Amino acid sequence: MPFEVAPRAGHGWFPAAEKPVAALVDDVEASRKEWTKAAAVTDADTFSAPYKKGPKIIDSRRTVTARKVLGLATTPPSNDGGGGSRGDGGSGGGLEV
Repeated sequence: MPFEVAPRAGHGWFPAAEKPVAALVDDVEASRKEWTKAAAVTDADTFSAPYKKGPKIIDSRRTVTARKVLGLATTPPSNDGGGGSRGDGGSGGGLEV
């Protein structure tokens, strides 16, 4: 079942949120195209380019505007690459949402 993003599925947003959410939706759709390309290939060399490009399209720092107008947390995750322990036996991903 394909993933549908609310603004393209007829969801209405309050005026201040329309542009930032639409920009984020555009990024999600562009990223999805790269992931679709990656899923369709049969060799590692061809897989690598879209696999690396897909997540870079949705830069967590660029989501801040949309998150802010929607009343969500706006602190982007750190890009330190660490996934240190939380001290509770689980591994922390270092992401804040």
